Amino acid sequence: MVKTKQKKAIKTVINSNLDGDNYIDGVFVPTSSEHNKFEKLNPSTGEVLGLFPLSTSSEVTSACEAARSAFKTWSKLSRLTRAEYFNTLARIVENRRDELATAISLDTGKNFNESIAEVNEALHMAQYAFGSGRNPTGEAVASELAEKDSYMLRKPKGVIAIIAPFNFPLAIGGFWCAAPALVEGNTVVLKPSEDAPLTSYLTSKLFHEAGFPRGVFNVVHGGSAAGAALAHNDTVDHICFTGSAEVGQKVRLAAANSWHKTTSCEMGSKSAVIVFDDANYDLALSASLASAFKLSGQRCVSSGRIIIQRGIYDKFCKDFAEHASKIKTGPPFKVTPTSTGMPEAICWDEIGVNDEMYYGPIINKQGYDKVTKFNTLVQEDPEATVLLDPNYTDVNNAYYITPMVYQTEWRDAPYLKNE
Repeated sequence: MVKTKQKKAIKTVINSNLDGDNYIDGVFVPTSSEHNKFEKLNPSTGEVLGLFPLSTSSEVTSACEAARSAFKTWSKLSRLTRAEYFNTLARIVENRRDELATAISLDTGKNFNESIAEVNEALHMAQYAFGSGRNPTGEAVASELAEKDSYMLRKPKGVIAIIAPFNFPLAIGGFWCAAPALVEGNTVVLKPSEDAPLTSYLTSKLFHEAGFPRGVFNVVHGGSAAGAALAHNDTVDHICFTGSAEVGQKVRLAAANSWHKTTSCEMGSKSAVIVFDDANYDLALSASLASAFKLSGQRCVSSGRIIIQRGIYDKFCKDFAEHASKIKTGPPFKVTPTSTGMPEAICWDEIGVNDEMYYGPIINKQGYDKVTKFNTLVQEDPEATVLLDPNYTDVNNAYYITPMVYQTEWRDAPYLKNE
């Protein structure tokens, strides 16, 4: 029954019209012109998933103004009332787990089980927001004067701009960033990554169905121009940004040049796993593989470096490379020809989860070129020993790279320091 429900959900999403709209002031707003749309490609196949708005600065302004107007009433509601909306939202997310996971895998190419895990993360955040509404917090602080009382209260700041990445298109923008902001009384304008707009479009439908008041949660699609317009909009009071360090610096500068904006920027890293001689060896090996290669290594927590204590260094390198060589890449879904098996031989294509793939494609050509460049730097470096060479597949806008493993001593090399 579970597999049947899953297959039905996958088929429903894949066969749907996946064109999307902006969500402004409680209304789904199509872009005004065919020229103001962009094609979202399925990174696993290179095929067009749908068309999405290439929002202009005026559309961004409309969303910010709607959020500002809604803030006046939303911020005055009790925390309990605001939190109730998240109880409804959580139930909707739970009921649509497979549909949302399908959209995430279509958007990003990630393994379906990883997409299910992301939906669960979003669900847990919605549940947390609901629960936190019944647990208001403040803090009494000791004063140096007996006659003076000091205390801290949480109060909403205003309009929160969220500029989200592609790699967790449901969890980061609509839930990890938006949910705490909303339950505290702020309003939100979300600009999702142009590499993963489908999931955010469905997110806006979730909030709409949950009955959030108009203007409380808004979504504007688009590229860097829409993101810049949002970051520089005078109506915005705080910017939540997740993405590259280069763009994050521009976001911080936009806030610094204003009188009232603050920022919270999560800008990636060159993360490392450190394995000591006395570690649980098998666990360390499997965890390191998952950290390095899940989501094709396209996460801020992906281990671009594994630092091994010398007592197990040679063995770990050999075992890691051997296990990595068996990892399979591919699309998250597969089509299986199926028939009745009867003489009339009625046939159809069955769409299901590709359980054989460990990770999927690189999200776009830019990412593919960057990984290829760094791999080439390693291969040309006489101080690095390549233990596993990668294979590259670049066909019809779908970009796949098999694992590459090398060993070297720490030094000032670009591929050891840059994400």
